[in-house]
Amino acid sequence: MNAILARLRALVRRIFFWLPSAAPSDEVRPDIVHDHDLLLSVTETHRIPRIRQLRYISRILSTPERRTAVIALFVFLVTSLGGFGYLAYTRMVRVPVVGGTLTEALVGEPTYINPVDAPANDVDRDISSLIFSGLFRMNGLEAEPDLAERYAWSEDGKTLTATLRQDARFHDGEEVTADDVVFTIDSIQNPARTSPLAARFRGIKAVATDAKTVQFILDRPDATFLTALTVGILPQHKWQDIPPANARLADLNLKPIGSGPYRFKSFTRDSKGFIRSYTLERFARYAGIKPFLQTIVFQFYTDRKLAEDALKADLVNALAFSPLAQQQNESSRWQTVELELPQQTIAFLNLKKKVLQDEKIRRALAGAVDRDELVTAWRGHAAPASGPFPFEQASSTSIGLDDARALLDAAGWRLPADGNVRISFRGPTSSTPTVTASSTELALTIITSDQRELVAVAEALKRRWSLLGVKVAVESLLPEEFLRRATRDRGADVALTTVLLSPEQDLFPFWWSGQRTDRGLNLSSLADRDVDAALEASRAASSTAQLSELRGTLSKLILRSTPAIFLVRPTSPYLISKKVRGVRNRASVSQPSDRFNDLVRWYIKTGWRWR
Repeated sequence: MNAILARLRALVRRIFFWLPSAAPSDEVRPDIVHDHDLLLSVTETHRIPRIRQLRYISRILSTPERRTAVIALFVFLVTSLGGFGYLAYTRMVRVPVVGGTLTEALVGEPTYINPVDAPANDVDRDISSLIFSGLFRMNGLEAEPDLAERYAWSEDGKTLTATLRQDARFHDGEEVTADDVVFTIDSIQNPARTSPLAARFRGIKAVATDAKTVQFILDRPDATFLTALTVGILPQHKWQDIPPANARLADLNLKPIGSGPYRFKSFTRDSKGFIRSYTLERFARYAGIKPFLQTIVFQFYTDRKLAEDALKADLVNALAFSPLAQQQNESSRWQTVELELPQQTIAFLNLKKKVLQDEKIRRALAGAVDRDELVTAWRGHAAPASGPFPFEQASSTSIGLDDARALLDAAGWRLPADGNVRISFRGPTSSTPTVTASSTELALTIITSDQRELVAVAEALKRRWSLLGVKVAVESLLPEEFLRRATRDRGADVALTTVLLSPEQDLFPFWWSGQRTDRGLNLSSLADRDVDAALEASRAASSTAQLSELRGTLSKLILRSTPAIFLVRPTSPYLISKKVRGVRNRASVSQPSDRFNDLVRWYIKTGWRWR
């Protein structure tokens, strides 16, 4: 190394300095010889000066020439730099690159992070959606291929054949095969697993025809079956030796292995054994479009207040379903994604109540509603609704206060001369009733959960209906108490709540007559044979076109008797730090965990790239 450095020093001195070298050299000669060499070196015919000749420039050029040369050199350098800058400006762009960490606050803690059991817990479902991937994934309200490379239906709509992607891998490097798909479906159907998804896969048989092809044989056509196949696929080689009855005790529930865009990295516990954080890292061999974010960390909190405090203190940079007031206060630091879920706020009218059995009264109550006022109650984060399907085209159902009052008059409920609450009166239309001790007032009770927006909607209905001469009382209840009163006691006149439909938008649980009994979700207690038949027909639809037509018929049948008042379709705010870019401000999703469907667009780090 010393010898190399010595040679380099000698070479530099030989080229750039007028010094004698240690070895014999032509430069160690009398000055007259140097002058002779200078003359020859200048007069030699070379198109391009040699490097050693450049040191004689100061002896050759005059002062004006040297000044001109310096200016020319300066112009050349400036021009070159400007040209390179322009080229870089026009040909280089700043693009997202892999890196950065997204930290989101969740209320609760993980329990069973696997797709078979995850639907029972929102936290489990959120994490599972990133770790596991299914044959299909939801894009808005439609299912599109994920692990499936292609698929085809049989002519009778009862057999679905799906072919897996050749590059699909689990996080441990093993291939995703048709046997893994069959094992997952069998696990869901196994009674010992008690999976929340078991009812959705009842009557369905999964068969592996080769290593990458699986067939699903249905007992009847189902146009919404692809949404069921968004369930994540379990690795058979990891789960097959675990007895189904003990599956929920397995370590794989907290250290899962899936085939999704992120894989498990670590988690932390506190001194009491509660899981406080859960870290996922980007899976480089993911078969789909790979995300930019390198790491996702979930921080768990026991209640929403603590999660909001963490958001304010910048301990996390994302929080889903935060209160709207918080969203507005932090608008300078956070961007808001409006999640459009298949949900809507509905006032269910109890048809078992004598006063509400008269269709005229129900129509009057529905026609008097001002939905613009209800949108305001949701602070603008809602859209008017007018039918049982949240995303169907809303139409005006308001008939105005005067027409609503006329309906109540026709129903035998009249305003007395000395009061502002209607009483039951069957006398001549030209006469004005008088309140007596035996008079029956038109009074209604609205029960709702103690959510601020729902209470505001209930109060808005109370104000509006009071203009008709209806006496209204509002009861705000804890969610558990509301559910008991609405599904078991069924004593309230109106049950006001927000209903979230399944990804298939199946109305069966809410309008089938069999659900009007104890603990059923038919809160209006509607019993209509035509509606029951339409519900069955929509479940048996064999194509999306047929399903759309049947849903239109079902909607009309439900609306014709006004068993409920469909009010608004609220959106759910999802706050994300402005440091995370590529986030769209509105997204239609089928369930809360689908807020990560667009995650492949999100990024924090950027870098320069040629176009």
